[in-house]
Amino acid sequence: MGKERIFFKRDISWLSFNFRVLMEAQDESLPLFDRIRFLSIYSSNLEEFFRIRVSEHRHTIQQKETDEQEKQKAEETLNEINAVVEKQQLIYDRIFTKQILPSLARNGITLYQGGEILPIHEEFIRTYFDEEIFPYLQPVLILKDDIHSFLRDKRLYLIIRLYKKALPDTSEQKPYYALIKIPYAKVPRFIELPTKGEQHYLMFVEDLIAKNLPTIFPGFVIDSHYCIRISRDADFTINATGNNLVDEIRKNVNKRKLGTPNRLVYDSRMPQEFLSLLCEAYQIAPNRCIPAGPYRTLEDLIKLPNPTQRTLTEEIPKPLRVTTFDRANSIYEVIKQQDVLLHYPYHSFDYLIRFLAESAYDPNVKEIKITQYRVAENSAVIHSLITAAKNGKRVTVYVELKARFDEENNIETSEKMQQAGIRIVYSQPGLKVHAKIALVIRNLPGSAADTAYLSTGNFNEKTARSYSDMGLFTGRSGIINELKLFFSLLEGENKTTDFKTLLVSPFNMVEELKSKLLREAEEARAGRKAHVILKVNGLQDKEMINALYDASEAGVQIEIIVRGICCLVPNQPYSRNIRLFRLVDQFLEHARVWYFYAGGKEEIYLSSADWMKRNLTRRIETAFPIYNPQIKNVIKQALLLQLNDNQKMCLIDENLQNIYQHNGKDPLRAQVETYRMLKELDW
Repeated sequence: MGKERIFFKRDISWLSFNFRVLMEAQDESLPLFDRIRFLSIYSSNLEEFFRIRVSEHRHTIQQKETDEQEKQKAEETLNEINAVVEKQQLIYDRIFTKQILPSLARNGITLYQGGEILPIHEEFIRTYFDEEIFPYLQPVLILKDDIHSFLRDKRLYLIIRLYKKALPDTSEQKPYYALIKIPYAKVPRFIELPTKGEQHYLMFVEDLIAKNLPTIFPGFVIDSHYCIRISRDADFTINATGNNLVDEIRKNVNKRKLGTPNRLVYDSRMPQEFLSLLCEAYQIAPNRCIPAGPYRTLEDLIKLPNPTQRTLTEEIPKPLRVTTFDRANSIYEVIKQQDVLLHYPYHSFDYLIRFLAESAYDPNVKEIKITQYRVAENSAVIHSLITAAKNGKRVTVYVELKARFDEENNIETSEKMQQAGIRIVYSQPGLKVHAKIALVIRNLPGSAADTAYLSTGNFNEKTARSYSDMGLFTGRSGIINELKLFFSLLEGENKTTDFKTLLVSPFNMVEELKSKLLREAEEARAGRKAHVILKVNGLQDKEMINALYDASEAGVQIEIIVRGICCLVPNQPYSRNIRLFRLVDQFLEHARVWYFYAGGKEEIYLSSADWMKRNLTRRIETAFPIYNPQIKNVIKQALLLQLNDNQKMCLIDENLQNIYQHNGKDPLRAQVETYRMLKELDW
């Protein structure tokens, strides 16, 4: 069975997702600056992909203990990645140069792309360069046998070929090569130039520097110049614990800046001898060089200013209020009577802040326990916890220091909380605490005294404005009691993992999910309705994919909305009853929602977990059931809206193509309709 079934390669499937992001940039029905934002997101995603995933494959190749077959597989995957990325890069550059730049010009914004500039800008460019940029430049010569500078990760460089002025004929001269790091930490990436009439003008800072190269190299003739950018290995493994964990993470975070080069992106117009010199001087393997257009670090497009008075972005709807909370004097009063679901970013995140603030001052609150994975800078959540600790509450925060690229922020935040008297518990080696849970314990009689908040996303007020997540307030004793067990497990006080209500990885989650799929398969074999809807960010675990294949073969109708990685292959004999979908729209789809028909009883779980091997075996994750019939119906309707979206939803086929569901029916855009649905609720 296993030999006959096939799976998409994890990284190639992720590149399919990132291309889906690029498709939004290509969509001319979107406002211009939203399309530019998707270009930025594509670039940012790809940069992280190379720093982490490509680095992992290079580690596999370089490790002596890796067998030759694994090394060969890694080499093949890297070659496939490079081929796919090169094709996507050509499309990216075409979108930018052939669609975005002309659209900017039509909307009164000219973004210079080299070439001639208007006379009214020449003096401004010279003055701006002399006063604002030149003091920060440190040009160096490049020599084949001596590295005079270090190419830093995620930095933009100008590489220049030049000749001495002394001899009139440069054809027989030896060329010199120089390097300039673009100081856009000191100056904007995009420089606003004087307007002409109603037309506004912008210039890349590297182009402005290039216009002034004769000033930087007064004794030379400038022959040519190109932009490059390097990506370095940013992956590392941590096995330390306690205070050693903090020291080890700090050390490894600093090492990221010195990681092995895994990608050099260069201007495709650069001559081969120029590229060879760079590879030799900076010890970069030629197979790690990727040609692209003339401009690099285009995630900075998110910073492109709009100097016009025109609205060139889609309006973000105002977060909805929850009337049951607004009418009540206390959030606890409401939760004692009913469960409440918040669906971000449609609902306001303020209610979670209010809940924590109320807990900080409530004299009946004895203890607050909460997990922290990624929090906003200057977080209102953290401020509320600090206030609670100062008010005499026992506050325990379970901090995941290994949240990639948030390690430093999490360390800094943890130290601030410790200084305020908050007890900090760090996660164990080899396990990440990815669950999103808060539990408030009160000194009150009765089963509804304690209150919990469980979420699919982080306690982060910034991302709650752009990520689509769900959070549940509940006082149900079954959930509360198991959360107490869950937190005692994190503290090492209890090794019991007898969860009955919650699904918790790496303990009972896989077993319970497989059991639910088997139940649906039995229903299908008996000729009864069997239906599963899964909404996840990633689907990679082969054990779970095989369970889905089994259910499909039994006749279960399975619909999967997967944002990113997906290794399940549709349209095969064993997956004929599975349909794969991908939704990319204004908000990042981040919620994990699992629906099982369950013989008509309809079970729905919300979760922090994807169906990735790492989530199911190496992370502490939770999935929690929805019992309230109204909430269950709202979640189901939101899923159905997405499955019927014919504007932004794509089918994923057996070739990893994203195929729009344009079906000739009345336009239905799920994110817009979800907002309308929630707005009409008397929640």
